[in-house]
Amino acid sequence: MALVGAQVPRVALPPPRPSRYYIHVVNGLSKLGLLVHCQSKDDDLGYHRLLNHGDEYQWNFKVNFWGTTLYWCKLETPHAYVSFESFWPETQHLWLRDRCKHGTVGTCIWTAKDDGIYLRNFLANADELIHKWIYKR
Repeated sequence: MALVGAQVPRVALPPPRPSRYYIHVVNGLSKLGLLVHCQSKDDDLGYHRLLNHGDEYQWNFKVNFWGTTLYWCKLETPHAYVSFESFWPETQHLWLRDRCKHGTVGTCIWTAKDDGIYLRNFLANADELIHKWIYKR
């Protein structure tokens, strides 16, 4: 039996995950230096001082076999701080992946600005305010 001119059904697959992710933390503050401490469950990346506007700290990694890779950061100035997850696994939603996909590369750019922490949204070509600073007493 031959199927001449038959249409093969097409299945919509989710976009492939980038094979490697690059995470950037940028000092976008107008006046102050920034202390950055990022880590995962297995990998403490240490403390990094970003003293000048435009200074950045970055690292890259591949998502682990189980797809559970998680990184978080604490950013601190003399007057304020914030802690947040800088990378997390996504199985149901693609919120982070949509913002961090730059071509075929996963690039998340977190920028500390005077009013809070922004994530670069490559699709919208804009920085989005994600976290506000917690002010010290």
